[in-house]
Amino acid sequence: MNEIVSHVGYLKEKGEIHDNALETLSSRISKYGRGVKIMRFNPFKDVGGNQSFAVAIINEDGDGVVLSSLYSRERMSVFAKPIIKGESDIELSAEEKTVIDEAQKETRGHHKE
Repeated sequence: MNEIVSHVGYLKEKGEIHDNALETLSSRISKYGRGVKIMRFNPFKDVGGNQSFAVAIINEDGDGVVLSSLYSRERMSVFAKPIIKGESDIELSAEEKTVIDEAQKETRGHHKE
């Protein structure tokens, strides 16, 4: 009987250790970019094709980055804007807002119910 009680105590202790480890991992994982969306578009009427793009990489807290590129015949510009809680202190284009919203929707499927 003492052996069974001892074994139950051991299992309980291990269960608590595993629960804590899972909680820590879950917290860490939520900080990684889990929502990733890309959109190609054509911002200039005189340039054929959808050579410009916007990419959002967002975590469950709505933090991350949006990268965008505007392509024209004369040049290509690349922008990186930080995202905090789904917003940026730098003005966002309509395409950037769209990919941020879509990336955030993707992360919502990863939340615990």
